Amino acid sequence: MIRLSWIACLLTMLCASSNASAGWPFFSEDGLRRGTPEYYEARAGDPPGARQKYRYGKLWPVRARPVGPSQTLVHRYHTAHYWPHPYQCQDRASVMAFRDIQLHNGWVTATTFYEYHFDEETNQLNSAGIKHLSWLMSHVPEQHRQAHVSVASTDDANNARILSVEKAIASAANQQSIPVLPRVTDPLGRPAVEVQRILQSANEGALPPVIQYSGAGSAEGGGG
Repeated sequence: MIRLSWIACLLTMLCASSNASAGWPFFSEDGLRRGTPEYYEARAGDPPGARQKYRYGKLWPVRARPVGPSQTLVHRYHTAHYWPHPYQCQDRASVMAFRDIQLHNGWVTATTFYEYHFDEETNQLNSAGIKHLSWLMSHVPEQHRQAHVSVASTDDANNARILSVEKAIASAANQQSIPVLPRVTDPLGRPAVEVQRILQSANEGALPPVIQYSGAGSAEGGGG
């Protein structure tokens, strides 16, 4: 009888302490019952590894580590068995995100109309600009099919260039609707006329080819 009363008293104290600490050890800190599907689902996102703790005025360890409760035993087994999941999925997603950004920037550069696509005086599309627009509307994938116009030095020139591209798009045979957006940029290359002028100047200013030659008798110490 004494032993039974002692056990009953211990259970009473345990129940009282459990009510004061969210039902420990049968319930977790957030009130979920341990071992239930809801409990494991709530703890599924806990990171693996040791936890950083603050003791005696110091952080242990000093390097950044996860904080909070440690993983459950079954989640530790899952981490060890399928490592490096899910980190390889995050790495792949980041690489694909960078690839998509570079792909988008490449198409933006390719679909931009620069100043050499327009007439210098009227700011209307010249023959190069019309060919570039024809390529844009026929060969560029639909998700990247939009026209970007390089910003000029004045607002009047910008408006004239954008209006010229919009009119050319409206008069196209396929009647496609393509957005025309201004873009602050400079051409990555040079117009063909400028390249031709540079090459022509280089050819005109080049020295004639001369082979350095000296006779045998003119060398030092040579001759009788």
